[in-house]
Amino acid sequence: MKQLKTLCLAAIICAIAPNAQAQAKKRFKGKPIEFGLSVGASNYMGDLTPSIALGESHLAGGLLCRFNYSDFITLRGNATFGQISGDDKNYSSDPFRKQRNLNFKSNIMEFSGVVEWNILGFGETTRERPFSPFLYAGLGVFKFNPMTQFNYMPNVTDATGKPIHDGQLKQFDGKWIELQPLGTEGQETTKYNERRRYSLTQVCVPIGFGFKKQIDEFWAVGVDMGARITFTDYLDDVSLTYVEDQIVGGNNGLLAAALADRGPELGYERFYNGDPRGTSKANDMYLFLNFTLTRKIVGGKTVCFQF
Repeated sequence: MKQLKTLCLAAIICAIAPNAQAQAKKRFKGKPIEFGLSVGASNYMGDLTPSIALGESHLAGGLLCRFNYSDFITLRGNATFGQISGDDKNYSSDPFRKQRNLNFKSNIMEFSGVVEWNILGFGETTRERPFSPFLYAGLGVFKFNPMTQFNYMPNVTDATGKPIHDGQLKQFDGKWIELQPLGTEGQETTKYNERRRYSLTQVCVPIGFGFKKQIDEFWAVGVDMGARITFTDYLDDVSLTYVEDQIVGGNNGLLAAALADRGPELGYERFYNGDPRGTSKANDMYLFLNFTLTRKIVGGKTVCFQF
């Protein structure tokens, strides 16, 4: 009788095991595609922030999709939203920056595709190499739009005794003003026609590093940090030289002249035509720090149930 029970149990196991394995293969057939969320921080480096200023960090987040082409190569698509900002007041010990007195903020919307190189090989299951550091690089496109807040100062005069703001500017008091249309560095004026208005849609090259870990057969977590190399020096609307008020204001109005040179708001003389406003020796860049949570939605490595 004991032998009969053993044979029956063995028969049941043999009947169940192939079915369980078939279900596992059906569930995890092929290399996996993962979909997930990211949340983290964004920052920027440029003419108004020569190094990373932690006080200018902002909340960022987005969506991502991964395709694990092999244990060592992963393809990833991203849609990420963040904000960047900079302010000369962060470096008031620098006499030039104190007098320049410029600031900006800009939303960033990025769509990118990158290749992750999983340094240790990523097994994508909890049974085989469930974690790996990785490096990544790719190509992306992003939209930005630098803005600054205008503060109307009717009773403030510059060093020559001239009011710094015309009464017509009162209507803009406290408003956030888009800077690109104003041509604050004389873009597309008759004298500076070679200075073209920068495009608000640009290409970037994402590069960075990270770490990811599979926490069960479906879910994975990770963290990555990377810079976006750009091909513009105008994330902050600052790059070249000052242009005299008559040219900037004559082409784009009194508001453009007021926001091109904001030193008079602090009692400084206006910069002269041709004085450096920024430096075009290096383009601006922005950065993302992301914490990710992803789930397999299609495919995966074949696994077997254990009895």
